Formats: sequence, C-alpha cells, structure tokens
Amino acid sequence: MKRFLRRAAPLALAAALLLAGCQNEIPAPTSSEEERLLVGFSMATLKEDRWLRDRDIFSAKAKQEGIDVLITNANNDADRQYEQVADMVEQGVDVLVIAPHDCDNSARCVGLAKRAGIPVISYDRLVKNADVDVYISFDNYKVGELQGKAILEAVPEGGYILLNGSEDDSNSQMYHQGCMDQLQPAIDAGQIQIVGETWVQDWRRETAFAFTSDVLRDKGDRVNAVIAANDSLAWAAIDALSEAQRMDQVKVVGHDADLAACQRIVVGTQLMTVYKPIPDLVDKTIEACKLLAEGKEIDGEKTIDDGTYQVPYWMIDVIAVTKENIDDTVIKDGFHLKEDVYRQGE
Repeated sequence: MKRFLRRAAPLALAAALLLAGCQNEIPAPTSSEEERLLVGFSMATLKEDRWLRDRDIFSAKAKQEGIDVLITNANNDADRQYEQVADMVEQGVDVLVIAPHDCDNSARCVGLAKRAGIPVISYDRLVKNADVDVYISFDNYKVGELQGKAILEAVPEGGYILLNGSEDDSNSQMYHQGCMDQLQPAIDAGQIQIVGETWVQDWRRETAFAFTSDVLRDKGDRVNAVIAANDSLAWAAIDALSEAQRMDQVKVVGHDADLAACQRIVVGTQLMTVYKPIPDLVDKTIEACKLLAEGKEIDGEKTIDDGTYQVPYWMIDVIAVTKENIDDTVIKDGFHLKEDVYRQGE
C-alpha cells in the first residue's frame, strides 16, 4: 500500500532517533498502524439529506472494515474541492474517492491524485475526461426512465414542468435522457407539452421554487405535472404549487427517497420517488478501495464514456417508490423507519 511505503521514511527516522537515545521523543509506529488503509472521500456537498446519509454510511462501513477515512465537504465549490483533494494527496491517502461538484472541472482533482500515484474512484457522479479507475453509481438513466413512466401513467395529457438538475452534474444529463426517452413519443403525438424547463444550478431549491412559481403565474391551469430531478427540487415545486393553490391539481415526481419525500408520498402531495440503496453503493466503493490499494485493476461488465476514455462502470439498480410499495422498499430495507415515514407530513 502506498501509505505504508510513504511512511517508511518516518519509520526509519524514528529508528535512528531510538539508536541515538531519543526514544521518548518519537514513538515508533506499530505494524497495525502501518497496514491500515487510508481513504480520502471528497464530497461536493452535504446540503441534501441524501448526501448526509452517504457520509454517515461510508464512515461506518470504513470503520467496520478497519479503514481510516478522511471526509471533506466542498460546499458546492469546485476550487475548494480541489484544495481539499490537494490536502488529501499531501496527507498520503491510498485511494481517493470523489463525488465531484463540477464533473468537468474536477478532472484536475483526478490529475493531481494520479500524478501522485493515487488511484481514483468516481463516486455516484462521473468526473469527465479524467480516466478514473472506476465509476461506481446507480443506473442513472433508469432513474429518469422510472420518473417518466410514472408521470405519464398518472398524467397522460397536459402541460409538464421539467426541473432538471445542475447542468455540470453528469447524472443530471442521464436522468434527463432517461426521462425524455419516455416523454418524447407523447410530446410528438401532442398529448403532453413542456410548458417550462430549466437546469437548476447547484440543485438550489430557491431557484426551483422561483422558476416553478413563474411558470404557474404565466401558464396557470396549463400546468398538470412536474418532474423534478431530485426530491429537494420536488419539495420546492410543491411549495410553489401550495402557494399558488394548485397542489391538488398537479402531480409531482422526484428521486432520492428523502424522508420528507416519503412523508409527502404517504399523504399524497408527491406521486413517487426513486430509491437508490446507498449502502449498496458504499459497499461496492469500499470493495473497490481494497482492490485498488492492493494494486489490482478494476474490471466491469459495463463501461461508460467519460468524454475521452472508456471507464469501468459498476452500476447499481434503482427502485420506483410509490404509496403502494413504500412499506416493501425503503421501510423494509431499513432506509427509513415506518414511524418516521407515517408521521404527519410537512
């Protein structure tokens, strides 16, 4: 492991000091300390409930596996994320796991790690044009596909608002493609119309709220459905619908299976969400960390084009969650407690 090799010099120094009679000044590291894997987990944000779960589950799993982990939060700032990655490289992490804020800009973070001989895992979001060792994420195309199918079944005709995710997030593009492949035949047939569409920079709820409010003010009764790229944006849309007194007439879908979204589903203010089992994502990431730290190459049944390179893609399935199956999905898996889901919604 690289960390072991990098700490060989301090170990030699400690031994020299011991020979010089300075044994009380620098204790020699133990062999168990030398062999522990150090993983850096660079996170773009902790703003949404979903990312707090990633952090907590990752930290717990790493501890269970005897892995040391450094976790940072860039607060949706690409320059800050670069500085945090540089610090991790300086500290000698064995593997870098990065959930990028800006999927194009973050290639420089990957390059920094690669030049130091540190393997890189792209976590949930794909870093573009960077040749990471592996991309581990969900079936993001299917997320949009499930949203499109659900909303078309509930609202086969009428006006739709599309609240897409941040345009610099590669997953947003995949959600959108999966959704549009479902909607396009109905659009071409004149059954549905896109009455408003935007890309919400940095996934800001206030932006989604303002845009939805503007469309409702301009288009009024022509709005029948909202497809939101995550549950936070769905929440913003529902707030705007409530303010416009249209909440009972418009169906809303999201994704991430946030607790608040699950509460809205059981009380009927949100039609559905998409559940992405984060423990499965973390398990696969920890598995990859171990393989890469041992110097092994990552193979995958699937690959994904990052714009320049074909990258191994470990894909995890996703599940549509509705009022009818919520007990058998997020609650059965222990993702949320039943008493929390069924308490009074927001």
